[in-house]
Amino acid sequence: MKLQFLGTGASEGIPNPFCKCDICEKTRQVKGKNIRTRSALLIDDVMQIDFAPEFSYQVMRENIDITQLQDLLFTHTHPDHFNVGDLFSRMEGYGFNISHPLHIYGSDIAINGCLAVLPNYSRERFDFHLAIPFIPFDTVNGAKVTPLLANHAKWEFCYIYLIEKNGKTMLYGHDSGYFPELTWQWLEKYRIDLVILECSYGYKQNDQTNNHMSIETVLSTQQRMLKSGILAKESRLITSHHSHSSGFMHDELVALFAPYNIEVAYDGLIINL
Repeated sequence: MKLQFLGTGASEGIPNPFCKCDICEKTRQVKGKNIRTRSALLIDDVMQIDFAPEFSYQVMRENIDITQLQDLLFTHTHPDHFNVGDLFSRMEGYGFNISHPLHIYGSDIAINGCLAVLPNYSRERFDFHLAIPFIPFDTVNGAKVTPLLANHAKWEFCYIYLIEKNGKTMLYGHDSGYFPELTWQWLEKYRIDLVILECSYGYKQNDQTNNHMSIETVLSTQQRMLKSGILAKESRLITSHHSHSSGFMHDELVALFAPYNIEVAYDGLIINL
């Protein structure tokens, strides 16, 4: 699998346009890997997880032919992940010379949210699929996907996704705090090659935070995965969804996590699994 991080920021992005904290001010000067648009991941150029407010900018920046996209997975409907208004550009009469539908997967709230902004859509352009917790489904591009429950918002099913393709297994693990026990029990059946965890918080003095992960929560999650065999020594763990509120620049996060063999993603990062 080819994985491309279109965005690696939390809800405000970095820099937050309405913020003058040290991280945002330094980022405006230093730029580079410190600039983070809202989080989204592209897989094999044909499957995407979440749809950021900067979607159009992200695909232009990376020179991606997004007309190839076949599958779109939504983790939840918070606005930094659920920019469904941009999907209207794929409707008939707006996007031309498109020969296949975009298959969209998510909770009932996510699907209904899409339908609200895509009135009178045609099946030639969109096909919607209800994702049910712990029930695997196959995508058009040949991946097996299992939605697992996240520890995030309380008013909808929020998902993390276990994805299997071409003999490799990855976990896209945000937005979520320390995983619910049902999710842990499901994961313990797997040996995962790559885990992507969010790290929205900095140090919280709490290794099992709710809603989002702290630095301690990431380390605690890694240790449980290693102890239970979910992660092998050769497996990779990468953090994303970083916030200016964490108090760290990109290079500082890299140095902080390096002793634990944890990598830090940045916008545009491509890895091959």
